[in-house]
Amino acid sequence: MPELSIVDILHGHESPVEWLIPDFLPMGSLVMLGGEACTGKSYLSYTLSLALATGTPVLGWDLSPRRVLYFDQENSRADCIQYLRWAWNGLGQPDIELADENLRFVHFGLSGAAWPSQMAIYVNSHRPQLIVVDTTTPACDITDENDNAEASRTVLHFRQIQALGSPQPTILALKHARVNSQAVQGTRRYTLRGAKAWEGMADSVIFQLRAPGHPRSDGLTNTRLEPAKTRAFGLRKSLYIEPTWTPDHEGLVLQQVTAPIPRRHRRKASTGRSGASARPAAPPVEPPDKLIIFPNKTYDPE
Repeated sequence: MPELSIVDILHGHESPVEWLIPDFLPMGSLVMLGGEACTGKSYLSYTLSLALATGTPVLGWDLSPRRVLYFDQENSRADCIQYLRWAWNGLGQPDIELADENLRFVHFGLSGAAWPSQMAIYVNSHRPQLIVVDTTTPACDITDENDNAEASRTVLHFRQIQALGSPQPTILALKHARVNSQAVQGTRRYTLRGAKAWEGMADSVIFQLRAPGHPRSDGLTNTRLEPAKTRAFGLRKSLYIEPTWTPDHEGLVLQQVTAPIPRRHRRKASTGRSGASARPAAPPVEPPDKLIIFPNKTYDPE
């Protein structure tokens, strides 16, 4: 029933929330993950999805295996495969059978205005605890992301899809962000691109932002997760992430660091007079010989 018992609520002592990822993703919430292009939103989401599907610790969080449904309407097939291989190796190659059982990956499986019914078919089939939408504008066939009415309808569709599950799944929806040029000093500089309803109707809004400074010499970027909106439960403090390659360069590890780590400065080439030499360039990343992708089959709703 939609009505809540005030007596039961106020006399109850059990926690009203179950966590998918402690102090980050509560069960049944709608979380918007925003950021500018190339800040690593997709790779972070791939890593979290694979870690959650296999119960592998990541970024300091201890996780239990959960069912994950990932819709990617943003990245090419080649990028998707590479991200999954990097994440799997970066997580220490967790149980591949458990990954195949719990993680369903749908690549460009949504089309046009029928996306809610198509998504519902996948949700009813897989019964996930986490649904990732990468990214919202193409996945949900948004024609005008500045239209509050269209944004509101999309969020209501998300809520209806969540209602299909018991317990209701969490939706992590990726969205591009923009710099707020009118922000005054001391206020937030970033907003989700488009209508205000994207932020207003979500339970939580988190931005993935680049660390200040020059690019790192290895081509990677330090970032931080910055909570912009949190209701009763969710991320409440900044979380700093430093990516590193595995020694064989076949995996990309995301590590939580306790203090802001500025992006490493490139050393200028020596003129030869001081005897100093420039740091050698990082070796190129060679793709593994073996192709790994989860799941190992594709399917379409009928």
